[in-house]
Amino acid sequence: MTPNPVACALAEPQKLEELYRQDPAHFTGQFEQALQIHPHSQILKFWHARLNYSQSLTSSSNQITTKRLLVLVLLCLTATLLAELPRFLPVSEMWYYPRFAPFIVVMALVACFADQGLYASSVKYVVVAGSLLTFVVLLFLPDYNQSSSALMSIIHAPLVLWSILGLTFTAKHWRNSYDRLDYLRYNGELFIYTTLILLGGMVLTGLTIGLFSLIGVDIEGRNQENMVIAGLVSAPIVATFLFDKVMKRNSRFATTIANVFTPLFLILVVVYLFAMVMEQKSPFSDRNFLIVINGLLLLVLAMTVFSICGRNHQHPSRLTDIVNLGLVSVTLIINLIALCAILYRFSEWGISPNRVVVTGANVLIFTHLIQIFKGYVSTLRTRNQGEDLINATVGFLPVYGVWAVIVMVVLPVLFQFE
Repeated sequence: MTPNPVACALAEPQKLEELYRQDPAHFTGQFEQALQIHPHSQILKFWHARLNYSQSLTSSSNQITTKRLLVLVLLCLTATLLAELPRFLPVSEMWYYPRFAPFIVVMALVACFADQGLYASSVKYVVVAGSLLTFVVLLFLPDYNQSSSALMSIIHAPLVLWSILGLTFTAKHWRNSYDRLDYLRYNGELFIYTTLILLGGMVLTGLTIGLFSLIGVDIEGRNQENMVIAGLVSAPIVATFLFDKVMKRNSRFATTIANVFTPLFLILVVVYLFAMVMEQKSPFSDRNFLIVINGLLLLVLAMTVFSICGRNHQHPSRLTDIVNLGLVSVTLIINLIALCAILYRFSEWGISPNRVVVTGANVLIFTHLIQIFKGYVSTLRTRNQGEDLINATVGFLPVYGVWAVIVMVVLPVLFQFE
C-alpha cells in the first residue's frame, strides 16, 4: 500500500503544488487525511488557509453550476426511466428489480465519478468489462426461485458492482490506502445522506397527498408508485452529488455516528454473548439464529471500519481504540462460533450453494477482523500513526471483490444452476 503522497511531500513545496495542479479534487481528499496525520504542520496550515480561502471566494453558483445540475437531473431521469421498464416491456417486476435495480443505481453512481481521473487510467477497461460481465450474468441467470446458486449470484452482484464503483472512485490511485479509506468513508456518508433524503421525501409525499386530499384531489395510486420508484433510485445519486460536489468530500457524519455507537455495540455484543450462553441458544440447530449472528458480524465490521475512517492518526483517542479493539475481539468469538455451526451443518446436511457462500463469507470476515485486530494491537503497542491499522482495513477490499465475482460467475456453473 502506498502512503499518503501529500503527507510524504511536506518538505517539498514544489511537489505539493504539482500534486494540486494535477488533480485538485483528489489533492483535497488526500490533504484532509494528511492534516489528520500532521495537524501541526505549518505547510499544511498554509494549504488549509489557501484551500479554504479559495472555497470561500467560490460562490454557490460556481459550486453547483448549471451544467452539474443538468447532469444530475439527467442521471436521475435516466435511472428512473430504466427502473420503470417493466411498465413498458413484457418483463416481470419480480424478475427485473432484484437483478437490475442495484445495477441501475450503481451505474449512475459510476457516471458521477467517471470524469474524475477514470478516463486517464487503465482501470477504465476493468470498469467497463466488469460492468458488462455483471449485466450479462444477471440477464441470463435462471429464475432464482428455482435455483439457489442463481439466488446467491444475484445477491453477490451488488458487491461486484460495489467493487466497480470503488475502482471508479479511486481511478488511477486505486492502490493508495488513503484513497481506499476515502471510498469507505464515502459509503458511510452515502448511506446517511440517502436515508435523510428518503425520510425527507416521505414527509414531502405525505404532506403533498394530505394537502391535495383537502381540496378533493386524489393523487395517490400509480402516480404515488412512480414517485416511490423515482425517489428510491434518485436518492443515492443526489446523495453522491451532495457529498462530492457540495460538501467537497469533507463530511464526517458516518464516523461520528460510528464513534458514538461503538461503545453501545460493545455492550450489546457482550450481553448478547452471555444471554446466548444462559438461554442455551445454539446456532448449530437454529438456522434463523445463525442468520442473525451473520448480520451482526456485518454490522460490527461496518461500525469498526467507519470508526477507523475518521480516526485522528496523529492524536488518536486511546479510549476509542481500546473500545474498538474490545468490540473486534468479542466479535471474533461470535464469528468463530458461527463458523463452527456452519461446518456442523455441512457434516449434517451436506454441501449446498447457500452453505458454501455463507462459509466463504464468514471466513473472509473472520480473516479481515483478525487483520484489523492485529492492526489495532500494533498501533496501541507502538503508538504509531496507524499505518498498520489502515492497511489492515483497506488491504482486504480486493479479496471481497474477487470472492463476489467467483460467487456471481463460477458458483452457478459449479452447481449446474441448481
